[in-house]
Parts: sequence; C-alpha cells; structure tokens
Amino acid sequence: MGMYDTVIVPCPECGKKEGFQSKSGDCFLEDYKLENCPNDLFSDVNRHSPYTCKCGTLFEVDLSTRKSTKVVL
Repeated sequence: MGMYDTVIVPCPECGKKEGFQSKSGDCFLEDYKLENCPNDLFSDVNRHSPYTCKCGTLFEVDLSTRKSTKVVL
C-alpha cells in the first residue's frame, strides 16, 4: 500500500469537504486543511482532479490562490 497525505478541500458550490490525496512530501498519512498544508505536499494536490462532489460539481484546487475552483468541461 502506498503512503500519501490528504488535503481537505471544500466544494466551491456547496461547501462539502473532500479529501484530495498527495504523494509529495514525506507522506505520513496526515490530514491538512487546504489553507495550511505544506508547500511540498501542495504541489501534487490535483493528481486525481477534477473531483466530483455529491452535488454534481466538478472541482479542483487553483494552485495560485489555494482555493477550490469549479471545473467547466
């Protein structure tokens, strides 16, 4: 089993929190909030994006602002 850390990201539409996995950094199976996750971990936060929220919104993390953003296909 691979090691990873989780960044908790709120859906930009309904606010439901989703766990984004990152394999960057030391990977201690830790959970981080979007606004305070370490920079080395943050660089890989979109590796499985976009996520689909239960409300139907596709979203990912805008790396420049550290905020969740809706994805329009």
